[in-house]
Amino acid sequence: MAGSIADNSVLYRKKTFTYVPPTPPAELIESTSYTLDFASRKFVHIGFDPSEKLQVVVHLLTSSRYVHITTDFMKKIFGFMGHILSFILDTPQEYKRVIFYEDEKMKLSSMMYSGENVLVIEKKNRDGCRVLLNRGDLLRLQYLECSIFESIMRKEVYLNSEVFPYEDFQSDFTRNKLATLYRAYVEFQKSYYGHDEVTPLLNRTDFKNLCPIIVVDMSKQNDNVKMSTVDLRIELEADEAFPASTSAYCLILHDQIITYNPFNGEVRTL
Repeated sequence: MAGSIADNSVLYRKKTFTYVPPTPPAELIESTSYTLDFASRKFVHIGFDPSEKLQVVVHLLTSSRYVHITTDFMKKIFGFMGHILSFILDTPQEYKRVIFYEDEKMKLSSMMYSGENVLVIEKKNRDGCRVLLNRGDLLRLQYLECSIFESIMRKEVYLNSEVFPYEDFQSDFTRNKLATLYRAYVEFQKSYYGHDEVTPLLNRTDFKNLCPIIVVDMSKQNDNVKMSTVDLRIELEADEAFPASTSAYCLILHDQIITYNPFNGEVRTL
C-alpha cells in the first residue's frame, strides 16, 4: 500500500533541486552563426571573444543555456563524433551513461533525456554552462563540420590588439573559393589611387595560380591605434602544411613619407 501523503511529501522534497541560471555569454565580435534546430532555438556561434583577448571561440546555445568552448575542444568533439553517434543512435537505457572525454575544465558525456539518448557538453568550472544535443542536433552538427572549420580557420592580422580584416576571407584555393580575396585585391586600387576605376593586373585565374596577394585595408582604425606605437603581427593559417622553400612577402604601404639618416639614426616624418 502506498505511503501517506506526508511521507510522499517528504520523499518529493528530497528530490528537489535548485536551478542555477548561467551567466549570459559575452557578445562575440564578427561572429558567424549556424542553426542546429531553429524550432528548439539551438545555434552555434563562432567569433572573437572580447573578454578573452579576442580569441576565436565557439558558443553552443539553446533556448535556456549555453556552453563556451575553445576551437580546440570543438575539434575534439568532431574527433569523437563517430563514437558519440554510435551510442546516441543506440536504444536508450535509463541507467547507461558514458563519458566520452573529460579534463579539468570540460566534460563530454551522455544521458537519457525525454526518452532519448543525448550528448551533454558542460563547462565544469562555470555553473549552469551546459547544453544537451540530441541525435538530430548531432547529425546536423556533423553536416556543418566543413562550414564550421571554414569559419575557425582564418587569416588574422593583429594591430595593437585590433583585429583586421573585420570580415572573414574564408578562402579555399582547392575548391576555387577565393572571391573575397580577389575582391580585396581589386578594391585596393580604389583606396590607393582615390578613384573608382579598377584595372587589376591579374585576372582571377592568374591571381589563384601565379600570385595570390592578400590585401588587408587597415586605413580605418580607432584612436587607440592611431595614437600609440604600432606593433604589427601577421598570422596565416592553412589546413595543410606549406611546401618546403615556400616564401611569403609582406609589403606595408603607409600614408606618410619617412626619412632615415643612417649616420645619426635620426628618423623624421615629412
